[in-house]
Amino acid sequence: MLIRDATRLAAVFAILFFQFSALVFAAPAKVETYNELVHAIREVRAASQERVEQAIAQEKVREAWETGKLIDEHVLRYQERAGYDQQVLVRLAQDLGTSKTELYYMLEFARAYPIFPHAGKLSWSEYRELLVVKGSEKRNSLAERAEKENWSRSRLREEIRNATKGGKAAPAEVLTAQPGIPGTYRVLKATVGEYKGELVLDLGFSNFFKSEGRLDFREGDIVAVSRDSKGGYKLSAIDSGPEALFTYRADVVEVIDGDTLKVSIPLGFGFTTVQKLRLRGLDAPEIESAEGKEAKAFVESVIANPAGAKQSTLIRTVKSDKYDRYLADVWIDSQYLNQALLDEGLAVQVNE
Repeated sequence: MLIRDATRLAAVFAILFFQFSALVFAAPAKVETYNELVHAIREVRAASQERVEQAIAQEKVREAWETGKLIDEHVLRYQERAGYDQQVLVRLAQDLGTSKTELYYMLEFARAYPIFPHAGKLSWSEYRELLVVKGSEKRNSLAERAEKENWSRSRLREEIRNATKGGKAAPAEVLTAQPGIPGTYRVLKATVGEYKGELVLDLGFSNFFKSEGRLDFREGDIVAVSRDSKGGYKLSAIDSGPEALFTYRADVVEVIDGDTLKVSIPLGFGFTTVQKLRLRGLDAPEIESAEGKEAKAFVESVIANPAGAKQSTLIRTVKSDKYDRYLADVWIDSQYLNQALLDEGLAVQVNE
């Protein structure tokens, strides 16, 4: 995510040290009562957290600018090759596991700001928004006003729309996904365990079910499960491909951050599993940053149940990522959550 290695982490702490070293030896606040002491410590904690978030945000801005600068310097060496810059962005997106769009923004950022914009208050996502504005004078004017007046993201977007009449710096990031059919399973032959060599149903998340009777299906069949008149389970083969599988109705237990959820998933046949899922195809900022908190709050607002309303959460899972987390597409009352985060500028698209 944001801080990817020890070098990046060291850079953040270096920023904190040089920015606030003068405060280290400052005289502590004078307190007399215990309540004043608690209040003073809480104020110190809040101020410290704000400085940390600002430092992290500025490191992300620097990372974006330096990345864009490297790309720009490289493509300039081969500018005689028609379309070479686009070819490089495609290859980099594949090799770095990020999106072409995000790299495009970084390249345009470095071109728009030949000199790194030092010590600003704007985040990387806000600079991305500003890239829509053509002309450095108009762009810098908006940036200065946004910093001075402490604009919210929505206010900045509104001012940009007024200045550009809805222009866009790059094509929108779009994910493609459709839910499958809940209660649908693949028949396979167990390779380990008590039922090794027998046909079982793959419930997902490395869980398998063996019915009491013989499964009258072939290995590889896809079956749907329903309840019969006696309350038992009825299995029937359906004419569908693997796109129907691994879709579940679920309950969100916790929003961990902008792209990670803890969910309770009924697998069927009375079995339930609790899993930590990462939203497929995107990367939200680190939760320690202000942007990360904003992304988390957005997800919580989408998932939150309005008073008296009953929401439906549908998930479709795919392969585990490199951290052994299952990836998921999530729909809340038919709203595709993964895409909503991208649309709001609260996450960037990545290649899984």
